[in-house]
Amino acid sequence: MTEVIATIRKIHDARDRGFTLIELLIASTLSIIVLTIAGGILISGLRTQEMARTVTDATNTAQQIVRSIQAGVRNASAITVSSDAVAGTQLLLARTVGSDPNSTAASCQAWYYTPLNGGAVYTTRTTPASVISLPSGGPQGVWTILGTGVTPSDPNTGKVFSAPSGGRVELKFDVAAGTHPYVLINTMTYTPQSTTVSAPCF
Repeated sequence: MTEVIATIRKIHDARDRGFTLIELLIASTLSIIVLTIAGGILISGLRTQEMARTVTDATNTAQQIVRSIQAGVRNASAITVSSDAVAGTQLLLARTVGSDPNSTAASCQAWYYTPLNGGAVYTTRTTPASVISLPSGGPQGVWTILGTGVTPSDPNTGKVFSAPSGGRVELKFDVAAGTHPYVLINTMTYTPQSTTVSAPCF
């Protein structure tokens, strides 16, 4: 009986002792290592997610600009590009069929690029058709912004839009994408119609 009581006391003494300092240090070190690894994975995941979001936003901006210009140019009966070399601005102008399906009246649609505020592309339409001139000092009147963070991809020409022939428009620009370098657009679109620049848009 005495031996049983002695054994029970030893067990209770071992339980009352708790952890040694070395055991606590090892447990703390392991916890810190696990938390550091988990934190690094979390931060890396958040950075990747943020980069993916900014690239997606830039891609959506680029696609919105391209879709708008392609839709206008495909319906155009005349296209021209004018620019201000000093300000670095450009105006792509097209005479298009009006948006009213019951009318064949022409509309004038323009896309304006300005390098101000990181670069931006705007658009406007006049129905009935009337002249849209290259804005000086930024877009005035009713202009809708299509996207920001836009810069010419060819620094030599500095052109976002170019129309090397009467029926073809080339688009070459970059859209800023945060820490990712940029989203590059290099495409062209055509009008199937024979083009003649004349009043009332030009």
